[in-house]
Amino acid sequence: MSIIFDVVYVTALVFGSPYFFPKLILNERYRSGLAQRLGRVDTRRREKPCIWIHCASVGEILTIKALVNSIEKEFNYFDIVISTNTNTGLSVAEKYFRDKKIFYFPLDLSWVVNNVLNAIHPSYVILIELEIWPNFLIATAKKQIPVILLNARISEKSLKWYRILGKISKEFFQSLSNKKNIFCTRTRDDATRLMNLGIAETQISITGNMKFDNIVTAFSEDTKNCLLSLFEIEQDDKVVVCGSTHVGEEAILLRVFKQINAKFNKLRLVLVPRHIERVNDIIKLIESSGLHYVRKTSLDKGIKIGDHKHKIVILVDTVGELLNIYSIANYVFVGKSLVPQGGQNIMEPAGLAKPIIVGPHTFNFTEEVQLLKEANAIKIVQDESTLSNELTYLLEHPYEAQELGNRAQFVVTKQMGATERNLKVLRKILLKERTVSV
Repeated sequence: MSIIFDVVYVTALVFGSPYFFPKLILNERYRSGLAQRLGRVDTRRREKPCIWIHCASVGEILTIKALVNSIEKEFNYFDIVISTNTNTGLSVAEKYFRDKKIFYFPLDLSWVVNNVLNAIHPSYVILIELEIWPNFLIATAKKQIPVILLNARISEKSLKWYRILGKISKEFFQSLSNKKNIFCTRTRDDATRLMNLGIAETQISITGNMKFDNIVTAFSEDTKNCLLSLFEIEQDDKVVVCGSTHVGEEAILLRVFKQINAKFNKLRLVLVPRHIERVNDIIKLIESSGLHYVRKTSLDKGIKIGDHKHKIVILVDTVGELLNIYSIANYVFVGKSLVPQGGQNIMEPAGLAKPIIVGPHTFNFTEEVQLLKEANAIKIVQDESTLSNELTYLLEHPYEAQELGNRAQFVVTKQMGATERNLKVLRKILLKERTVSV
């Protein structure tokens, strides 16, 4: 019964109150959307049937852009509403879906979930990736609302967890395996795990990862030329872009750059930290290494790099420009991977056919790394020494480096098409609604 999970959640809240309540009081981020999270969502006008799409955060919001556009074109007799868990997810959703009802996903308490379902009154719920909340799923099953998981993924760890939940609550297991529910998985392994969980094979389709459909594979020459001019990059310069770097990585990258720069005197380094609030700390690292730097914001204001630019690090202290900067790279290091932080998006430079180097810690992007590894389209280094050796090798063998990038781009293009495959599954379901509506 739902009450089992209510008791668990409330108990966790009570014991966690010394941690959560101060944050709730002092940090606006934690207070944002609290009323909506507690079920106070405006009632939707019921002139049309409704599809409720839920995305955990920014990545999932971006994933559904093409999907939402296609649903609107083919099934304009539906309202579409979108929910998310995070502040940043909400901001991005409001940017791309201005004409849609957008709100925070409710806390998974039975009475809260029921209030929101009654207010939205969806005909279908689409969950992106692995947004399975027990009370929410139980409530949709009771109201006979089909749940469709797109980009569905489930790890071995999650499989064990859901088996435990199924033993705790038979009602949860029945709602998860409800015959009305549909699962469109990213990989065959995900499909196998779902079947091991008790989902019927007839409810599962392997459609791939929609995130690949949003990856850029070509870039405006004007944009690239503007950046090359701004950074004063000459035709024979070799540009190393280190993207989404994290604490503990910049010092390593600066030492490697300084070492290799002695051998390749046309080398340029562009550092793009994951968090720009760390810029001042990185400046201290650059200065202590004996190198010089220039901020991108200074270049934007018209300041020139001048002489000895091959010994000057370009430090990007702006937000949202990493993809543009990848476009001018000859070589890319993707950060949060030399330190145990799980890595960052490697498919952006892959889509642009850039030779990519990462550290050993890429557990947040296991599927993507595996695809590139199988295609011999990525270099994985273990430490500072192997990073220096690998980058030196690629600089000495530019043709091999470019082939590495080409293979990476081929991996991306080969994976594209998941959105259309998911739409093919959705058409079979949503066309029934049109028949009923007519």
